[in-house]
Amino acid sequence: MISISVIVTTYERPKALNAVLKSLSLQVKLPTEIIVADDGSGQKTRSLIKSWQSKIACPLIHIWQEDKGFRAARIRNLAVLSAKGNYLIFLDGDCIVFP
Repeated sequence: MISISVIVTTYERPKALNAVLKSLSLQVKLPTEIIVADDGSGQKTRSLIKSWQSKIACPLIHIWQEDKGFRAARIRNLAVLSAKGNYLIFLDGDCIVFP
């Protein structure tokens, strides 16, 4: 069986992340899981992700690291380590997907 993990990289853009998560929630076939790879965002992003965890019909996982400058590659790698899918799809935190 094919399983897909979508990894969304973000940093301090909760409005954009909200749009991405909304577009992912409208997929004809949901991914196995969505992992938000967060490069040190604050409470607004954390609250947004928490609110989506009860709205989306697949696991939504928040992988976070302390803000020590631009370390997107590191947080993406940490997200990969937690992914359970056979296939990984990477999105930037402002990429809207079609259903």
